[in-house]
Parts: sequence; structure tokens; C-alpha cells
Amino acid sequence: METQIVIFLAFISVTVITNTLLIWFVYKGFAGVTSKITETVSEFKTSSETKAWLRMFESASKQAVAVTEATKIQIAEFEPALDRAQQHYLHTLARVDSKLEIAAGDITRNAQKIRDVVAQPAFSAVAFFTALSRVLETTEREQ
Repeated sequence: METQIVIFLAFISVTVITNTLLIWFVYKGFAGVTSKITETVSEFKTSSETKAWLRMFESASKQAVAVTEATKIQIAEFEPALDRAQQHYLHTLARVDSKLEIAAGDITRNAQKIRDVVAQPAFSAVAFFTALSRVLETTEREQ
């Protein structure tokens, strides 16, 4: 029983030491990052070049906002014209589509008429030769 307690306490000690080292390394890492961030921020505060960049970025940002607002207003003013143009094109396309459907129907009907005109003599010839063949067969049988 005493051995089990000693083994248990050894595992607990190893775990506590590992956790302590882990926390210490994390602390050191965060301390290094924090000091670098502090140095960078202090450079930003004291550097005139950085201040000039920030002013330039602020000016560019304000200009971008102004251009965006102007563009938004122009698009809002131009939107009714776009809607009218879209409706006009939609109406024109519908009209053209209906005319094309009518033309396609006419072409189909005319093609059927031409087919009938061309095929009618062929059907008549086939019917004539079929009847002639039957007559000839009948006369051959009778002889």
C-alpha cells in the first residue's frame, strides 16, 4: 500500500512540475510578445514618418468614403433609367420572339406542303407499280 502511495505521489509531483514549467514558458513567451508590441506602439507614437502615414491613410479613407457615397447616389439616380431600358429590351425581345415563332410556324407549314407536293407523285407511282405488280402476278397465276 505504501508503494502505491509513493508511486501516486511521484506521478502527482511530475504533473505539478510539468504544469509549472509549462506555465513559466507561456509566461516568458507572452512577456516577449508584450514587450515587442510595446516597443512597436511606442515607435508609432514617436515616429513622425508613421504619423504622416496615418494621416495619409486617414485622408485616403475619407476620400474613399466620399467617392463611395457619390457613386451610390449616382447609381440610385441612374437606376430608374436602367429599369426602363430593361423593360424596353424585355418587350422588344418578346415581340421578336413572337415574330420568330410565327415565321417558324410558316416555314414548317411550307416545308410540309413542299414535302407533300414532292412525295405525292412518288406515292402515286408506288401505288401504280404495286397495282401493276398484283395484276401481273394474277395473270401469271392464271396461265
